Amino acid sequence: MSAERGQATIELVAFAMVAALVAVGLQAVLIAWAAQGRAQGIADQASVLVAEGRPVPADLRRGAEIRVRGRTLIVRLPVPLAGGLARTTAVARAALP
Repeated sequence: MSAERGQATIELVAFAMVAALVAVGLQAVLIAWAAQGRAQGIADQASVLVAEGRPVPADLRRGAEIRVRGRTLIVRLPVPLAGGLARTTAVARAALP
């Protein structure tokens, strides 16, 4: 009976570790997806402002790098993942009208 309980404990711990890894991975995907949406929103709004010759407000720029190349506005937004242990960048483009 003791061996069966030990095996069940090992299986439970292994399952908990796999579940934690899946949760961290899912969180990273959701954070990156939200950042991509924010980057695209910034690109869309900033492209209209730039086309009208108006400055991009600081609150829209917050944390984002905005550049114009030709007729394309490019937004790069750093995205911290896994509590800051990893990083990626969301990139969005918008054509200038």
